[in-house]
Amino acid sequence: MKKGFFIKNLDVEAYRAIKAIAAKRGVPVYRVINEALSLYANLQDSLAAETEEEANNRVYESLLGDPRYKGKWVAISRGRLIAVTDTWEEAVERMREFVKREKAAHGIVARVGEEAEEVEILGSSLEML
Repeated sequence: MKKGFFIKNLDVEAYRAIKAIAAKRGVPVYRVINEALSLYANLQDSLAAETEEEANNRVYESLLGDPRYKGKWVAISRGRLIAVTDTWEEAVERMREFVKREKAAHGIVARVGEEAEEVEILGSSLEML
């Protein structure tokens, strides 16, 4: 005989919905709950949150095809375009202001459409700006 367990504080409306699904399918409630738990556990791997670095890179890549940004300096952090400027100095200054205010962990300052060497700065690179 299999052992069971008791779940405290289960949402009554959610349980009723599961019970109705089980009745409609003609299966025991525990089977629907097991299926739901398995589905939820499997989805967690595919629903992993986008990192700040990935979000920033996604924003930068979205600018590459837009002629409004070609040749402009951009500052990107927290998955948002912070500034579009004509000079590197302006973009860095806007990034400094943003980092100071928002405590961001990752940022990009780049000229859109130009190849650049990949630079990896170890440690608190944004604090060094």
